[in-house]
Amino acid sequence: MHSTTQSWTRTALALSAGLATATMAGVPSVADAKKSKKKKVAHVQLTGVKSLDKVFKPLKKLDKLVTKAQKSRRKGAANINTALGLRKGTSMNAAMKHLRSQAQGKVRVTMQGGTPQLKATDALPPNIAAGVEAANTAIQSYAESVASLAKVPKQANKLVKQAQKMPAQLKSDLLSNPTQAIAIARNLGVVKDNIKAAVQIPKRATKVTKNLNKDLRLMVTTFGGKWPPI
Repeated sequence: MHSTTQSWTRTALALSAGLATATMAGVPSVADAKKSKKKKVAHVQLTGVKSLDKVFKPLKKLDKLVTKAQKSRRKGAANINTALGLRKGTSMNAAMKHLRSQAQGKVRVTMQGGTPQLKATDALPPNIAAGVEAANTAIQSYAESVASLAKVPKQANKLVKQAQKMPAQLKSDLLSNPTQAIAIARNLGVVKDNIKAAVQIPKRATKVTKNLNKDLRLMVTTFGGKWPPI
């Protein structure tokens, strides 16, 4: 029995050391940051270990919010281009210039529930009317995404700090209940990847918010409105 306890304890200590290494690995160097530009974005995953998921679960929610906003931006731009008959990948700037040109002064900005919307003042060709509708859908979606991401960087940074303290916290937890070592050991790779993914969430949220606001400004100011509206 004594031998078994010592074995569990050694495993727990080894795991704590491994998590410390994983935490340090989760802070990317400049070289890693350059390489990561070509890599697919990593996402936070749950481990099934309560002590870990207490931090990873809210991080996963924030991760999903950022991903949802990124998808919303891509979808909005694609729908506008499709409606206007423009080629895939046409920039928002070019799409709005095309819409303004084809609308011939028949589109203006109005406010609905605090959000700018484009409104036709006269009949428009079907594809231009569809472009206005697609732009309005994008404006609404983008504005909602910007609002949903407002607190993400601050919340994520706070949780990241907690994640980076896991080795010290887990060392104590594992020594008092070393049978958890096996469960956590199985998820060591996930823990390492989660920390790497988590440190990117604030940057991703800030970047997508900046891009959403840029597109919103283009869609609204092209037709005489202001963004932000206040």
